[in-house]
Amino acid sequence: MEAAHALVRGLETSGLVELAGMHRDQTLDIEDLIPQVIDELGVAIAARSTVVERRAGEVASNYLAGDIAFIEGLSGVLSWQARYFEEGYGYRCCDSMLWLELWLVSVDDDDDTTYWFGSQTAAEETFREHCSAMVEGRKCPKPEKGR
Repeated sequence: MEAAHALVRGLETSGLVELAGMHRDQTLDIEDLIPQVIDELGVAIAARSTVVERRAGEVASNYLAGDIAFIEGLSGVLSWQARYFEEGYGYRCCDSMLWLELWLVSVDDDDDTTYWFGSQTAAEETFREHCSAMVEGRKCPKPEKGR
């Protein structure tokens, strides 16, 4: 339906015309046609990894600014990073985020704030260092067990 609306607004390409004529049940054909339509319209779309990195960085910035609490920030960053899982990015980008994820599971499942880091304060300090690195474009800090 959106393709038909775009045609009415004067955006006309061969791919958009074809897309407008498709039924919504033709999902595979629609998915195949989308890149062509985007190219024909000259629309620049950021890579998924870039979008996820930007969103995780926004959560990290909000945490550092004090706009959101530790657990909310950690959950938010992990959630965005889990959406794009690739070598070098995601919660495998460094060991500290992997351990923070396991720490959060331990807190959620067992109400145990001592897993790996020894305390919630140490876990939060590690997360704060990681957020700073994300926002400043630095490499992830190395984790230290039981600070």
